[in-house]
Amino acid sequence: MQQTVQPNRTLIVDGPASIQLITGKAEVFGNPIKESQRVVVKGGKRLPFFTVETAVFNVLLGANASIQEIEGNTVPESWNRPVRTLLDLEKKPAVIVVLGAPDSGKSSFCTYLVNKLVEGKSCRVGVLDGDLGQSDIGPSASVGYGLASKPLTDIYNLRLQNGYFVGVTSPVAATNKTIEGLTAMMSEVSGRIVDYVLVNTDGFISGDAAINYKLSLIKDFKPDVVVAIQIKDELEPLTAYLGGPGVMVVESSPASSLRTAEKRKSLREMTYTRYLKKAKLQCYPISQITVEPRNGVPKVQEPEKGILVGLYGRGTKFLGIGVLRAINVGRRVLKVQTAVSAKPIRLVFGKVLLNEKLQEIEA
Repeated sequence: MQQTVQPNRTLIVDGPASIQLITGKAEVFGNPIKESQRVVVKGGKRLPFFTVETAVFNVLLGANASIQEIEGNTVPESWNRPVRTLLDLEKKPAVIVVLGAPDSGKSSFCTYLVNKLVEGKSCRVGVLDGDLGQSDIGPSASVGYGLASKPLTDIYNLRLQNGYFVGVTSPVAATNKTIEGLTAMMSEVSGRIVDYVLVNTDGFISGDAAINYKLSLIKDFKPDVVVAIQIKDELEPLTAYLGGPGVMVVESSPASSLRTAEKRKSLREMTYTRYLKKAKLQCYPISQITVEPRNGVPKVQEPEKGILVGLYGRGTKFLGIGVLRAINVGRRVLKVQTAVSAKPIRLVFGKVLLNEKLQEIEA
């Protein structure tokens, strides 16, 4: 169907959907959309199409998708303050850490920030995704980074450069390992030719454990700018510890939407499917690979419960994920469903269980 939207209005699209600009001018998070360009909105995702002038869209909606039209731009004016600050910084690479509660719009802000930093200039932004449960870059239960040198509509579209498999979907049960993984990825991306390193954190912000976790990250990363996306006053206990001119509190976008637990689970499963596309059953002799933890290999493998695993090549190269489907105890061979074709050097067991449809199941 066609949808005509008048200037200074926003068409909010909940996927799965495909949107094509036929005529007019529109942008997504500051990224101008070209005429005839088709933008895919993934299931469970939401994108705002702001019209600079009258725009006509061709809209294709999938199951449970929807559109709504609202007045004005859903990108808050306060988002431009950190943009201006970062563009004025001479230090390279400049480090930015983004904080916020679940569904506060951290990924949306990161997308907008990337677009404004690369707009009209030759620069590269390293985007480090630290959200285990709602990962945009890399599979859930891992942290990883991508590189951006041109505008985009969603950081989900960035290619994973390298990752660190944590094995759980919340930092609550693996704070130290999550910090270890993020620190390792920060060290790697900072060593590449980038002008900015943008760290998108998870929504774990409430309570002493969460505050100490975020403070540890900030202490390790030594960011030039910390952006706190606040809906009400939920970040005040954390920002009170930080202070300083480099800490900026901005508004949440009115386009942000609350996700149910089922929707979050569905988005995690979408990342498993993405990284296990065309997966095959591979056999790995235990004697030929390093298994972590050393006592992680179960004595009995229930066929309906597959353990999510991380596969590594030499050094710290993250090859991808797999699902343990069977164990040949006599031959000491692990049978893993994975899209990784290279022979792994190291296999790390996680604590997430997936069924044959790559859906999470209770332990």
